[in-house]
Amino acid sequence: MSQILSETFLSGFMILVQSLSVVFLYCGTSSGASTVTQVSEELQALLMEERKRKRKVSNRESARRSRMRKKKHLDDLTAELTQLREDNHQIILSLNITSQSYLHVEAENSVLRAQTNELSCRLQSLEDIITFLQWKQW
Repeated sequence: MSQILSETFLSGFMILVQSLSVVFLYCGTSSGASTVTQVSEELQALLMEERKRKRKVSNRESARRSRMRKKKHLDDLTAELTQLREDNHQIILSLNITSQSYLHVEAENSVLRAQTNELSCRLQSLEDIITFLQWKQW
């Protein structure tokens, strides 16, 4: 918005400079030429100052936008870090629960293996008794 106003001001200023130049050219005095030269130099100086001012304003705006982009990037990285930390915490919790479940299943599996061995030994003993009884009946 300030750029539009500045350009409008500069355009108006240029028209004024041209008008003043025409007015001074029509002055019939001998000092008219030197006055036009002085006015022209002053106008050029004013134009240079206006350009400097516009460049400063533009640079400030560019720096402000750059700071805003940098802040947004930092905020995005901070949010991503927070999310990653939460995800990491959830993964660690899940890993701990899974490890506990694994240990529980492993212990249960050991008990079942021991029971299987015990039952296998009992079955073998019973088969031996049956075989002995069958042999004794003959």
